[in-house]
Amino acid sequence: MKYVTEGYEPKKVLQYFEDISRIPRGSTNEAAVAQYIYDWGKNLGLDAYKDEANNVVLKKPGSAGCENLPPVILQGHTDIVAVKLPESDHNFLTDPLPIYVENGILRSKGTTLGADNGNAVSYMMGVLSDNTLVHPPVECIFTSSEEIGLIGADKLSADAFTGKRMINLDGGIGDPPSTTVSCAGGLELKMRQKPEWQKAEGNFISLFIHGLQGGHSAGAIDKGRGNAGKLMARILNHVNLFTPVAVAAMNGGEKMNAIMSDMTAVISVENKEVALAEIAKTVADIKEELRVTDAGFVCEVAECEAPEKMLGTAQSKRLIQFILAIPAGVRDMSFEIENLVLNSNNLAAVHLREDEIFVWTMGRSGDDSRQAAMGEEVKAMADAFGYSVEVGSNFNGWKYNPASKMRELHMRLFEETFGQKMTINAGHGGLECGVFCGKEPEMDIITFGPRGGGAHTPDEWLDLKSFKEIYEYLCNFLAELTKE
Repeated sequence: MKYVTEGYEPKKVLQYFEDISRIPRGSTNEAAVAQYIYDWGKNLGLDAYKDEANNVVLKKPGSAGCENLPPVILQGHTDIVAVKLPESDHNFLTDPLPIYVENGILRSKGTTLGADNGNAVSYMMGVLSDNTLVHPPVECIFTSSEEIGLIGADKLSADAFTGKRMINLDGGIGDPPSTTVSCAGGLELKMRQKPEWQKAEGNFISLFIHGLQGGHSAGAIDKGRGNAGKLMARILNHVNLFTPVAVAAMNGGEKMNAIMSDMTAVISVENKEVALAEIAKTVADIKEELRVTDAGFVCEVAECEAPEKMLGTAQSKRLIQFILAIPAGVRDMSFEIENLVLNSNNLAAVHLREDEIFVWTMGRSGDDSRQAAMGEEVKAMADAFGYSVEVGSNFNGWKYNPASKMRELHMRLFEETFGQKMTINAGHGGLECGVFCGKEPEMDIITFGPRGGGAHTPDEWLDLKSFKEIYEYLCNFLAELTKE
């Protein structure tokens, strides 16, 4: 079999990367790659486990003299984000990835490369198959469906592993080099109330908020950007102070992890002139407030024809005030890590439907107890306004550990190896590390990987020189763990 990485090292590990690249493995389509890894491990004589979620765990005893040391977990995910260029005829359900090498960089023709997280899969296969390495007992965890919500990690039984030290291989070293030391957990809440429709009457006005930047509710939550749902509620609540408002339509938001960037509403008011004047005043205030952080804010306002029905003024007021009261944006900053958002809440969507009023939020925190408290706050608010609550995604965070021995070793060994000091990096997004901390609270985690970029896009790339260097670093790190 011909390999496009022929001539590059580590030869065997790169061949594993190419082997799995021939197996379609977009999120939710990992059954074949999971079976391949499981069978491969069994053929090596390893302790092999596979669950119904297509997670695979392969265990290798420690090298000679290291059999009784505490085990270390290596972890990464098998699924990829399956994205291609419009002109590509690639079929992610049947076709191997069309990878190629160009000037020492591994790419794929018109599709995602799958280095996120094929790096981890091939690294783990390399360690498991190399009996010349010095290492403690190794537990390699290949998780599924990470890219669509950490699903595999969440479903993996805590009984499938015993280690309390983990190297997560789903992260690059970066330039300048840094290592991730924490992540946020997440709590999704879906709140509903039955609409009490009545015949439409009064003077009708349509509002359309748009032009906001939006963005990911982890990475952009601290940018001071407007949330269309919160701004709409602010405008309508202000109007309601001067003339009664009845809501006939309200819709905005599609994704739980995105800041709402647009919203439409249709309302009925008793005094049209007063309503239009107060809307204009509030819109002008908001425009001025957002002139630096979200200057594209627009609220289009127009008189419109009466719809068939609307909510009564009492239920409309409850809806508006509920949205207004829901916390959105940064709640707390970390006092341990500079510029790190510790807690936040995002109003993700509001939809007035035929059979329900639907309100959707996503809270995040690097501290599980704070996340639970914030969730209880929103639930109490929902109860006070008469909304039922359904808990959706609920995953743990990875709390910063100032006494991490794994991080201490990582920072020392990296500087000795590469001659560069490593800084720490903390994020507000969700990582599988947090899920594993939830299963084993004493888990000590570090994360690293080779240099690459363009993840989740057809421009994804992998530096083969870095791939070799970081694999050698991983092997050396494992050897260092036998000296601890």
